[in-house]
Amino acid sequence: MRAATARPPRPQTPPKTPRVAASIDIRPVTRAEAAAWRALRLEMLERHPTAFNSSYEEWRDRDLDAFAARIPESGPDVLFGAYVGDALSGSAGFSREPRLKTAHKGVMSSLYVKAEWRGRRVGEALIQRVIGHAREHVSLLLCSVASDNAAASGLYRRMGFVAYGTEPRALRYGGRDYDEDLLVLTLD
Repeated sequence: MRAATARPPRPQTPPKTPRVAASIDIRPVTRAEAAAWRALRLEMLERHPTAFNSSYEEWRDRDLDAFAARIPESGPDVLFGAYVGDALSGSAGFSREPRLKTAHKGVMSSLYVKAEWRGRRVGEALIQRVIGHAREHVSLLLCSVASDNAAASGLYRRMGFVAYGTEPRALRYGGRDYDEDLLVLTLD
């Protein structure tokens, strides 16, 4: 019988965690950057038609001024951009409810990251920036996500959002109805 030789244990390699590239800057988009916002917005609407309430078809022929008008200039509302150098590579918006009785609530919208930057925590960085900004203005942050969008839903839940309902048939596109999960993050 041969004596068993002990092998040294194999070192465990920790799973690689995607990191945000050092060159990513999360900051408000300005109206002077409307052309970049137009290109990003049209890309998100065309490539992911069931992820947004707006449609590519209703925005593709609008002029630059229409896109610039959607970029908040003052007040609590803001459109954050994820910039790689000077290139706008992602976005997330925040708007506070305007009425007196609902002004304690804000909505996060238009979260999008270009395909080449996904998996690098850019979406997480955008959401964190929106949450930090929202804490200064509201006590509840709302968002919605297509019920079949597991990646976005998982990201929101990892960031602390919880579901409070589902809107059935929230969107209709291509002859099909899509449900949306309604999510909330309590900030106080």
